[in-house]
Amino acid sequence: YGGIATHYIKSERIDDMVKDLESKSVEEHDKIGDCAASVLMSYHEDPGQEDSFLARHQDVIDQTFQDKESVEDIIVALEALGPESKFGTKTLDSLKKMSPTSLKLTLESLRRGKELPTIAECLRMEYRMSQVCMREGSDFYEGIRAVLVDKDHSPNWEPSRLEDVSDEAIEIFFQSLGEEDLDFEEEHEKISKM
Repeated sequence: YGGIATHYIKSERIDDMVKDLESKSVEEHDKIGDCAASVLMSYHEDPGQEDSFLARHQDVIDQTFQDKESVEDIIVALEALGPESKFGTKTLDSLKKMSPTSLKLTLESLRRGKELPTIAECLRMEYRMSQVCMREGSDFYEGIRAVLVDKDHSPNWEPSRLEDVSDEAIEIFFQSLGEEDLDFEEEHEKISKM
């Protein structure tokens, strides 16, 4: 429904599909073209729209997320649905548990990614974000501590409130990493020489 995947394969058929993919040889690929596509299509099924969470909630998703300028605007729109909205209540509960920095970073990355002309540029942007997220003292480590280490499920986000996350703090995630930046041309050259 979201248009993200190219094929839908039921979980119970994945092992068989993998075996079929593994059995295809390079020679077969040369004769028939992309052998992976033919195997995937042989297992692909129409997932149908009726079971899609997104399809069932598309109107309220559009109402509360589409064209919102900030995470704070999204929160206000979700709160406006009232306590009778199961979708609104559950979504608010989830968002309120998350890192305020990560929420703002996610929204900004979606905006920027939509405008980038190539997958390489999107991957470079995401790589930069991941590297900043992995810096010592980040909310990433606090989330791991709260869920996996201490298992108290009480992260101490820094900052702890959305309104305290500045635009400047988010901009850091998108800055060049200099020599550490992802360089697809350099990586392509390395692979070509192998």
